[in-house]
Amino acid sequence: MSLHILGIRHHGPGSSHHVNEALKALQPDIILIEGPPEGETILKWVSHPDMQAPVAMLAYVPEQPQQAVFYPFADYSPEWNAIRFAQQKNIPVRLIDMPLAHQLAKAKDAEISDEEDAMPPQEMVTEIKRNPLAYLADIAGYDDAEEWWEQQFEMAKHPAGVFEAIAHSMTALREQLPASADQREEIREAFMRKAIRTAQREMYSTIVVICGAWHVPALLNMPAQKQDDALLKNLPKTKIETTWIPWTNSRLSYESGYGAGITSPGWYQHCWQTTDHQGIEWMTHTARVFRNHKIDISAAHIIEAVRLANSLAQIRNYAKPGLREFNEAAQTVMCMGDELLMRIVWKDLIVGDNMGKIPEGTPQVPVMNDFEKQIKSYRLKLTEDYKTITLDLRENNDLQKSILLHRLNTMDIPWGELKTVRGKGTFKEEWQLCWTPALHLSLIEKAPWGNTIEMACNQWVAHHAVNSQHLADITALLQKAIPAELQEGIYALMKKMDALAASSNDTIELIDAIIPLAQISRYGNVRKTDLDTIEFILSAIFYRMIVGLPLSTTGIDEEQAQMLTGKINDLQTAILLLNNEEYKSAWLETIFKIARHAHAAAMVKGYAYKILYDTNYIETEQIALAFSKALSVNQDPNDAVNWLEGFLKDAGHLLILDDAIWSIVYEWIAQLEAGAFQELLPLLRRTFATFKSVEKIKLAEKVKHGKSHALKTAPAAEIDLQRAAKVIPIIEKLLHL
Repeated sequence: MSLHILGIRHHGPGSSHHVNEALKALQPDIILIEGPPEGETILKWVSHPDMQAPVAMLAYVPEQPQQAVFYPFADYSPEWNAIRFAQQKNIPVRLIDMPLAHQLAKAKDAEISDEEDAMPPQEMVTEIKRNPLAYLADIAGYDDAEEWWEQQFEMAKHPAGVFEAIAHSMTALREQLPASADQREEIREAFMRKAIRTAQREMYSTIVVICGAWHVPALLNMPAQKQDDALLKNLPKTKIETTWIPWTNSRLSYESGYGAGITSPGWYQHCWQTTDHQGIEWMTHTARVFRNHKIDISAAHIIEAVRLANSLAQIRNYAKPGLREFNEAAQTVMCMGDELLMRIVWKDLIVGDNMGKIPEGTPQVPVMNDFEKQIKSYRLKLTEDYKTITLDLRENNDLQKSILLHRLNTMDIPWGELKTVRGKGTFKEEWQLCWTPALHLSLIEKAPWGNTIEMACNQWVAHHAVNSQHLADITALLQKAIPAELQEGIYALMKKMDALAASSNDTIELIDAIIPLAQISRYGNVRKTDLDTIEFILSAIFYRMIVGLPLSTTGIDEEQAQMLTGKINDLQTAILLLNNEEYKSAWLETIFKIARHAHAAAMVKGYAYKILYDTNYIETEQIALAFSKALSVNQDPNDAVNWLEGFLKDAGHLLILDDAIWSIVYEWIAQLEAGAFQELLPLLRRTFATFKSVEKIKLAEKVKHGKSHALKTAPAAEIDLQRAAKVIPIIEKLLHL
């Protein structure tokens, strides 16, 4: 009976080659691999012809899917190839790490103490344990741990010698370090040793263990079984389920946050797929990536870059060039030394854009099966690259895509971002799609809510409707639920909205609730929303709102007035969208009350008169009179400026087209004292800054003829021409600012 411990670098292509060579030479009758035992039931899918790495084993607690762990595999992962070898040879393969049933149990913190953070002397031990290769690389004089591992082990020619060297290195390192207080690590290694003892008792003749290099000494030098048994007693336990999900190159990298990640998946993929040690294929691939980015690269560049990379390897006494040498050669020869060009191609060149696939029929939660069925039916593809699609909601297939994307967003699964809706009342939506493996977990987390996307989303919305106590939260969720066509969820939201609105005295909340309800008319021709129910709630909220709105415009500061003016502006748009004469009449009556209210905020009053002007609710003479009164000498200049800003909100064209209003504003600025004008200038600039460029140009032209315009529009007034002449440069300056 023989035991062979093969210490590897996770996701190392060289390690994979060495493992394959060792397995062919040893011909084991069982293979033990560091990994969660719960995953053994789904290992059969590894050799399925439709399984395409990179993929990840996802293990999670069914009742709490957010408690989950990913175990990624690439084509070049040593564990992946060991599993495939075992399946080809029809020999047992077991995963021997600490079961996740213990690791993810709720009570694990109480039972398994990790005192690293509480013990400062252990900090160095912890750091070395997390990345022992970096520590050894630093001792060897390398700045880059991957480069050290690549040169010393990945490119080594004799696998037996490699694994022996790894065992000696890690043994020496662990012997020199103080004892670790990481009880979890001790338990993990105790479970691995337990699996080895079990295989030995079962009389397997040649046992091969594949594990991270750090664990090799702990498995070669096993303590007494009694000592391990004591560590494994009374551990907490929970239920675990596992499945496969597609993974991506970018998620294999360190930047994804995966602890055992690598910085250069694209390079490792190349190393796995080719035996080209001179780098011609890699530099050709590099040239192709540059060309895809519109950077001209010739065959001569490739030849010179390969020569330079090999020369650098010789100077550094390396057996052959690695990624560092090829990058330096590419930057020097192809980029003329410009580091920025290398950054441009970094993702495509060094990381790569591979995304794995899993076979149909792989065990999944029902909601995930429904999701995959839908995306297949709608011919949507999961890709990590950003992709923009435009949907015509009059086409049933596009409408169903839109509903799916809206439902996912409603459940906080942001596969698609709605970028553009081309005009209200149109039938087009533009989405930017980007799928990441983390969204798989987000979708699995929704599994308890229902077996289909529609069912889960309805229950998700209904649950949040019942538990929300703020009208603003219900409103925000309703805006998502309406285009998602969630009839049950919308009904629950309406019911809660009615209850909250009935007890709400917050006018702003009521306004925010009305706007999404009014916008439903946008979808009325293509979506099957229950308009009768929505109309009932809308009516109740609308009439509650207009009763309290006039009072809410009093006793507020300038910032609050600006915010309320914006809300009234949005509400005006929503009411026009409704095209309901009853609502419009009641609304304009309320606006008229605000305009005439003695204590309403000046900015709100100004905007109220703007609405009355736009809708012809009152005569032009009344508007001019109100304008003159607001800008009269007797008014507080600050109130006058705020009133003017409210009236001219998004309405620079009024000063161009209405000479009566132009004359009033012109005269008001002319009569301001120099000190008052300087004080009000920032506020005036804020008002005029909102005008469009073309409006500013036309107003500047009108200023040049200010005298004649004033005389034409106000013949009865005594115009001081000298005073008017003085104000022209001021107004010109104001407009250009």
